[in-house]
Amino acid sequence: MRDLLPILKTLNHSRTAPVLFVLQIAVTFMILVNAAYLALQKQSLLSRPSGLDEQNTFFVLTNLPGDASARASDIEQDLLALKEVSGVRSVSVTSGVPLSGWGNFLEVATQAEGDYDTFSGYYGGDNALLDTMGLELVAGEGFEQAPHYAETDGFRVATEIMITQALAQSLYPDDWRQVVGKTIFIDKRPQQVRGVVKTLQAAWSFWVVVEHSVLAPVIETSEYVYYLVRHEPGQQARAMADTVEYLMRRHGRKIEELKTFEHVKAQSYQAEYAASMTLLWVVACLSLVTALGIFGQARFAVTRRRRQIGIRRALGAQQGQIVSYFMLENALLTVFGVGVGCIAAILLNVQFSNWFELATVPLDFFAIGAVCMVLLGQVATLAPACRAARVSPAIASRLGEPR
Repeated sequence: MRDLLPILKTLNHSRTAPVLFVLQIAVTFMILVNAAYLALQKQSLLSRPSGLDEQNTFFVLTNLPGDASARASDIEQDLLALKEVSGVRSVSVTSGVPLSGWGNFLEVATQAEGDYDTFSGYYGGDNALLDTMGLELVAGEGFEQAPHYAETDGFRVATEIMITQALAQSLYPDDWRQVVGKTIFIDKRPQQVRGVVKTLQAAWSFWVVVEHSVLAPVIETSEYVYYLVRHEPGQQARAMADTVEYLMRRHGRKIEELKTFEHVKAQSYQAEYAASMTLLWVVACLSLVTALGIFGQARFAVTRRRRQIGIRRALGAQQGQIVSYFMLENALLTVFGVGVGCIAAILLNVQFSNWFELATVPLDFFAIGAVCMVLLGQVATLAPACRAARVSPAIASRLGEPR
């Protein structure tokens, strides 16, 4: 640390370059911290579980040709046949598919009178829906009574339901498990909670309560139905082909949609994925530009001080001491720039939080960013510092003081 005072004197003698360097570090740090945090936020959305067995699930949206009065029996016949398809583990009829962008949302309350407490997505289906989706039951029990039938809006005839843990925590934050056996009100209709599943996302990934979902044993017999199929690992292509082959045997049948759940999730989060990748590219490119700027500044400083370096070498300074001098100088400027950048980054993040309702960047993230910025500066300075260490002591007698 004996080089600290000479470094400060040198920086004070020529202030323009150090000030510009500090401003570069501050602006870079301000942008990088916020961009990196936003990118990680987007990545966390992509990685959050839907609740389904994502790799082994697909759905088919098809019509029910024939009389409306025969649709219930047609669904039962289809379910029995699809269960026999090779590679199929479980199959259910459902009123919607998570993250598909199409479904029902409901008002949920713990009291019959008064305003609702929150919103929730809704899925109706047969008793096998829990297994077909691959949901994890964390409290209570599954459905046992025979499912009801309704042409549309099955939640209007349901008498018992299952809900997600996130919804239970929203309704009973002190002890969410007490919701089991309680009667809650779905769009003002009393329904008893039989069980709680760990995770099941609603139909809209952008929804603030996407983790709130309700399941009811109600089969909707509208003209079009969703068949959700869970297959054995590695049997997806065969199961999908055989499912379509069976459904198309009936005259008048149409296949409106046939998608794997992985495809559904990728489509649902494509905006978040694009935003995340864009932000990561911004972070990478800005880091590269900053590293090149630091390298150029350090190289210029070495070239400008060759006589000074030669004099120090002639006075007995070792190569390692020359390297440490320039590394310490860069560290001081970078730390000062990071300090200014932290203040600017906090102010910018507060504005982002006010404008876009984003979460504030945690303090430990600033600490990690500061360490990364200092390391980036040290790496970029290492080559010019080593170049300075190779300056010959004889250079002091051959070069005039540069202007």
